[in-house]
Amino acid sequence: MLEDWIYQYLPATFCVLAFLVNPFFIYLIFTEDPTKFGNYRYLLLSFSIFNMVYSILNVLVPIDIHTYSYCMFLIIKRGWFVERSDLHFHLLLIRCSMLGGSYGILLIHFIYRYLVIHNSSLTKKYFYIYMLGSFITFAFYYFYWYATCYFLGQAGPEMKQYVSEDFAIVYGENSTNFNMVGVIYHKGVAYITKVRSWLTVFLCSFLSVASIIAFVFFARLVMKKLNQASTSIKTSTFQFELLRALIVQTLIPIVISFSPCLLCWYSPIFGIQFARGFNYFEVSALSVFSFVDPVAIILCLPIFRVRVLKLWKPVSSITGGPVNPTTIHVSNTGNNFFKQ
Repeated sequence: MLEDWIYQYLPATFCVLAFLVNPFFIYLIFTEDPTKFGNYRYLLLSFSIFNMVYSILNVLVPIDIHTYSYCMFLIIKRGWFVERSDLHFHLLLIRCSMLGGSYGILLIHFIYRYLVIHNSSLTKKYFYIYMLGSFITFAFYYFYWYATCYFLGQAGPEMKQYVSEDFAIVYGENSTNFNMVGVIYHKGVAYITKVRSWLTVFLCSFLSVASIIAFVFFARLVMKKLNQASTSIKTSTFQFELLRALIVQTLIPIVISFSPCLLCWYSPIFGIQFARGFNYFEVSALSVFSFVDPVAIILCLPIFRVRVLKLWKPVSSITGGPVNPTTIHVSNTGNNFFKQ
């Protein structure tokens, strides 16, 4: 029953929530004064679209992450694409590569914030060039992860044989019947298998860590420039608010997605096998950020937060929540009523 919630109901629940929150987030962006966000609206739009596509894939291609002794692997847990086939393996790679693509999208946002405070023409007149560059950046991240998993991370017969006994206990199935991406560090396996595993982990770790370093680098440059800028306090404050929202937007996938991945990649090196409950946590966490991220941005930006509170106020009045006392009047007959 718990597995049904983790792999079926939870992804579907967060997918529904993501499709409620992200369109509302887009509505807030494009109904706000265009001079405040400028072309940055389109980057936020692209991020929301990514969140919704990611949520759909999370439902259609639910993955399971499992560690066993000196091995870590991913499989498609349930649904239409569980059976082993080339098509289903590519779908597994697409699902994994979306996680890598999220780092590319975040890097695009940090670069944009840097260009805006330097009044670059790439954010205004030549914004279409920046969008083209953004698409290329995302594609690079996406296919980097895809190629790494395809050429190096694909589990061969040796790895499937190594996990076969534990696989049968945990899943009640034959491991050879599943598409699998994984790494294995056991000294008893073939040398080429260990080399492929180390390369897989190194390449994915390198790009992820390099991206985080780039986030910090551009964030520091932006803060330094804003502290030195001679712009109005109002403009500087708004730019700081946008940067703060971007940092929160970045921390969520790093904490929710990247940190658990690091534990999965490196714990088998020392033969550490986490309890099955930790795998449930990882899978659940990967379902969350496409819903949580836009909520965090809305709460971090005062202009959005105020608008949401204004929308909430009439609702709370109707449902009997807190009402402004100035709206309460007493009629001559002594009856209270609410004036909208």
